[in-house]
Amino acid sequence: MSYRELLCPRTRWQVLVDFDGTIAPDDPTDRLLERFADPLWRVVEAAWQSGQISSRECMQRQAELLRATPAELDDEIGKIRLDPAFPAFLKWCRRWGGEVKIVSDGFDRAIAAALQKARLDVPFFANGLEWQGRDRWRLAFPHWRDGCRVGGANCKCSHGERSAGRPRVVIGDGRSDFCMSARADYVIAKGALARHCRGRDQPHATFGDFKDVTAHLAAWLATADLSPAKAARAISDGEERSFQET
Repeated sequence: MSYRELLCPRTRWQVLVDFDGTIAPDDPTDRLLERFADPLWRVVEAAWQSGQISSRECMQRQAELLRATPAELDDEIGKIRLDPAFPAFLKWCRRWGGEVKIVSDGFDRAIAAALQKARLDVPFFANGLEWQGRDRWRLAFPHWRDGCRVGGANCKCSHGERSAGRPRVVIGDGRSDFCMSARADYVIAKGALARHCRGRDQPHATFGDFKDVTAHLAAWLATADLSPAKAARAISDGEERSFQET
């Protein structure tokens, strides 16, 4: 399949992108937990990172450790910083036929507020942070799936279609992105996800910000006449071909 076919309105490509640490570089979920949760949240986090508990159990227990009024929480959420290049990345994807979805193991309240503040209209799928009165919170899991292989709080794989002619790109930084990256046609990664890809010899590109992400995607589309694995390998090895907008 050539990149011109990929860019045809009848043939769209998908982008599943993580929020915490990726779109929002400062990891808002961790910031909220550091500010308002019992320090035990770090013990819970370590248990998840080591594979002792699922991400669903991790997030559920951490949300229950939060102690903040809605006003206090929202004040901190208002400080969330998005990657400055993310709006341009969205515009670029939409111009060239990319369907972008945010898939997150974090809190829907934080993502909704950050996107609204930035005036960005992007579909997102996250865990539901529900106020229980006073300073107590609980987490709902509207996107949990019983058959999820990793017991994800939000089954990220379920938000991308597997069909011919709809390549899937995954952009992320952490452990919660491992599963969906294994099913991707192309992975753009940093942090733990980049280390995971290297460890399993999975072709991928690395990024620092969404300017890098846009450049990698442009190069990948320009090499899309190759198999996805070959295209990703070529980009990883620095053998990128330029992508000219026409």
